[in-house]
Amino acid sequence: MPIFPETPTFSTASMFRRNRWLISLRWYAILGLLLGVLLLKIFEIGSVPSILWMTILAVVLFILNLFYFTFVSGKVRRGKISLVSLLNLQMAMDLLLLTILIYLTGCEESPLAFFYVFHIILTSIIFPGGFSYLYSLFVVALYSGLLVLEHGGIVTHICFFQDVHIANTPGLAISVWFIVVVTMIATAYLAQNVTMRHRRVREKLEIANQKLKEINKTKTTFFRYASHEMKAPVATIQSTLMVIEDILGQDVDDRVKDMLQRAIGRTAGMILLLKDLADLTYSNFQEAQKFENLDLTMLLQDLISDAQPNIERKNQKLDFVPPAYSCEFFADPIALNKIFINLLSNAIRYTQDDGKIEISLKQKGSTYVVSVKDNGPGIPESEQANIFQEFYRTPAARKLISEGTGLGLPIVMRMIELHKGTINVFSKEGQGSEFVVILPIGGSL
Repeated sequence: MPIFPETPTFSTASMFRRNRWLISLRWYAILGLLLGVLLLKIFEIGSVPSILWMTILAVVLFILNLFYFTFVSGKVRRGKISLVSLLNLQMAMDLLLLTILIYLTGCEESPLAFFYVFHIILTSIIFPGGFSYLYSLFVVALYSGLLVLEHGGIVTHICFFQDVHIANTPGLAISVWFIVVVTMIATAYLAQNVTMRHRRVREKLEIANQKLKEINKTKTTFFRYASHEMKAPVATIQSTLMVIEDILGQDVDDRVKDMLQRAIGRTAGMILLLKDLADLTYSNFQEAQKFENLDLTMLLQDLISDAQPNIERKNQKLDFVPPAYSCEFFADPIALNKIFINLLSNAIRYTQDDGKIEISLKQKGSTYVVSVKDNGPGIPESEQANIFQEFYRTPAARKLISEGTGLGLPIVMRMIELHKGTINVFSKEGQGSEFVVILPIGGSL
């Protein structure tokens, strides 16, 4: 894990605010340390040299914090790396000074070891990623090293409280009470701070999500309205062009004939695009869905019957053996029609003349499995992950058939998702394709 990760979660401005917040907290820590030193002197508790060094530590911490404050408050605009470096410097120095303070107050006898917890909480608030784990290891290393130095005889153990017993020393009891109070208040403050930050982020996300939903609904409404209103005039233009082509007949300049055919082709493509846009936006209006009980076998038979003229025109063979049992399914018939019309149309369109198409319907456990298989050109394995993306068409498909919007399979995917189902594709280039739709029985209830 990098020490200075380039994470989008925290911006430069966010790091700047975290530096200022940590510096502000440290002023309170310095004040608390000086107040603690004062109480120790008043109640005459603890080693005098240790208290002197504690005062020196408070001064050092004050000077360091003044430096931090000057660094972030200067006229020079600091970059993200500089701000993260400053945060790490602050935290490392704080832990080092706290370890010295723990040593001065008796090492393992010192109640100040609990203050390590504050810094771990702070790192989890301030730093991204797993920084809190890194600093936990750093704390363990500091405290363990201090114990090794003491018990190894490298540094002398300071018996801060000497032979004083807390039960018989009111001043010492008050000092310990003071530490407990500070611990509780600081812990409550940090926990509340984390909660408030989380709540603010969640509220912002909820507001942003609501705005996105409203924008998406407006966009979808516009697409539905536009596709519906534009389809009729474009169809009228196409019909007019076809009538003009029939009137002019064959006795017309080749350039005019070519222009008419191109215009008719373009209007046909526009009508197809408008139809697909209407289908695509239909799946966004779940409140408009009307689910009802239907017979999946009859639905497929009706679609095959409607497609029969196109199948015969290309001299293709279509095999469909309906199951002997009833296949009742609770679904939106409009959405279900769109699913299998698209799959069947693609099979007919991309399968060569005299080709073969197979459709099967089976019940497997608590699901219906519908397979649409052809022996067409197939889909390269490298392209199969992209075919359900909107407006995507494989190079082979574009070369084979120029007309198409690339919206058919995305529409199929959305309609299947409305019914809590899945779709899988099995294909090899030059060996045909098979699309398998799995619909959970009762999954749409």
